[in-house]
Amino acid sequence: MDEVLFRGSRKLEIMQVQAQLVASKTKEVFATYSQATKALISQAIHSNQVEQLKQNIAQLIGYVLEVTRDFKYQVTNILEPRRLWIFFSTVLGGKWSRREVGIACISFVIGGAVGLGVGLIIRRRETIYRYMEAIQISHYLGPEGATVVEDAHAPYECGQHDVLVEVKASSVQIIDAQICCGYGRTFRRILRRIYKQSSSDLPVILGRDCTGVITDLGKSVKRLEIGDEVWVTVPFWSQGTLCQTVLVSEARVARKPKNVGFEGACSIPYAGSLALSALTEANIDFSNAKDKRFLIQDGCTPVGCVLIQLLNNWRARVTTTCYKRALPVAKALGATDIITIDDSHYVRDVHEKDPQEIREGDQKLLLKELEVRGETFDVIVLTRNDCVDLSGFCTKNGRILCTAPEELLSDSCGFFSRLLLTGYVKLKIVIQNTLGLPSDTFDEAHLCHATLDRLTEMVEDGVLQTVVEKVYHPKDIEVALNHVQSPHSIGSTVVTFR
Repeated sequence: MDEVLFRGSRKLEIMQVQAQLVASKTKEVFATYSQATKALISQAIHSNQVEQLKQNIAQLIGYVLEVTRDFKYQVTNILEPRRLWIFFSTVLGGKWSRREVGIACISFVIGGAVGLGVGLIIRRRETIYRYMEAIQISHYLGPEGATVVEDAHAPYECGQHDVLVEVKASSVQIIDAQICCGYGRTFRRILRRIYKQSSSDLPVILGRDCTGVITDLGKSVKRLEIGDEVWVTVPFWSQGTLCQTVLVSEARVARKPKNVGFEGACSIPYAGSLALSALTEANIDFSNAKDKRFLIQDGCTPVGCVLIQLLNNWRARVTTTCYKRALPVAKALGATDIITIDDSHYVRDVHEKDPQEIREGDQKLLLKELEVRGETFDVIVLTRNDCVDLSGFCTKNGRILCTAPEELLSDSCGFFSRLLLTGYVKLKIVIQNTLGLPSDTFDEAHLCHATLDRLTEMVEDGVLQTVVEKVYHPKDIEVALNHVQSPHSIGSTVVTFR
């Protein structure tokens, strides 16, 4: 054991001696290199190149200081009032007095201020875009082309006679489905350019009426107030109401009835305006409608529901056609006589037969029923444009009216035909405005606040009841459009934005 300890201590002593030798050598090497580095640095500092660099830097600094002093002296001399006065006097021939120069300077300042103000006034304002949810079409592909967009441009600034309405609900009409297929595209392009709404007929926001709350008014609008609950109608060529915010002329806005909600009220504005327009065209009102015989084809459409109620209130004899499932509604609206069509085949064969074939079968049944009855009518109102000819069932002086959108020949116009039509429409509008004549039919004059006020009174007096079958959300617009085209729909179809 002692031997092991002895050998271990000897090894430690050897390692200690070697460590001391290494440390001593390292110190000597570091001292040698340190002295060599100091000598090198000292030699570099005192070399000719470094001395020359110092001289160049000193000369550059001196030059910069000299230029700065010279610039300061020149600026001081130039801006000295007396020197300026001598300069301008020399340039202007020495004929100007101090008073004249003062007036000239004041005039220059005033002119500059005025020019700046005018420039700020007439400068092009930066376009501000606000966005909203809207149901629109960008192509005429049919109802399946209707889409919900989140970035439609939202109106926010009212003209003098405009009203800004926050939409709560909007109805879906048959005309909306036809617009999806291109209805009115030529007139839409022409009239939207004339009324400075757009330079194109696309995209089109769907919807022809709505209910909502006024959020802003033009300066010249006195009939309405911010916060009023209103309903709105717009013509076929204008941007629609199936969106969160609409900007319309005050002429197309009226306060909605207080006794109905937003969704229910949507069943009245557009359909009611069409119904009153048709009756006015036939010279029918409460004073002469009593005991006259009316046939309302498909009386459970939105327009048919309004017509039945109005004529019933005016004590006319109303006969209407409807499917069996709508029979309770037709009775409740006040129809005197109801021609029902068996719709069991529709449920059974809807997936087996073409819808057009089914409609033709229904029309044959209607003709057979009318022939069996042998009754004639003073006025026949067609609420759909796919009905058969019923002129044989009119009295001698009877009339047939159609409230459904009629086919527009302008939709098939070529380029040169559109040019001629554009010139004709512009000329007609100029003549009407010059002579103070009422708007033409393409402007749909019946869609106005006077008609809406009349409808409001009728609803509040209990003459008209709202009829709404289904309420959809915007995302279900394709389903809503297909439903409103079905002959089996009852009343109005509504889209809510609440």
